[in-house]
Amino acid sequence: MQMNRNTLTNALRQVQARGYKLTQPRRLVVETLYRLHRAVTASDLYRLLGRRGVSLASVYRTLDLLVELGLAETVAHPGDEQHFLACSLDHHHHVLCDRCGLVTELEECLLGPFEALVEERTKFAIDGHALEFHGRCAGCQV
Repeated sequence: MQMNRNTLTNALRQVQARGYKLTQPRRLVVETLYRLHRAVTASDLYRLLGRRGVSLASVYRTLDLLVELGLAETVAHPGDEQHFLACSLDHHHHVLCDRCGLVTELEECLLGPFEALVEERTKFAIDGHALEFHGRCAGCQV
């Protein structure tokens, strides 16, 4: 995922702006998730942060909070455990490497006309959509 320092800073500000404290464990989870550029499990984060005093419960609570705030999403990924990735608040789609978990965020969305067609055919009032592309990144293709 193409996340820059500004996006991480914005994520930390969003957490505080929504009335949540930036405890040290919460900050470490957010920073690590945003810097990994990969879809990861709570267990992955705990393995990385447990030695720094972050409990598994803190990892799960922080991931749930980030999803609730729109700063992280769950993604389909091979395996049994749910995977999470950091994301921007703007509408976007993801390209995920099914081998290493690398994630790239796509800002372009060309689904507006398709959404209108779906509304017309189904008589639903579409409020939004999510789209993920799966494959192998350049590094995993070799």
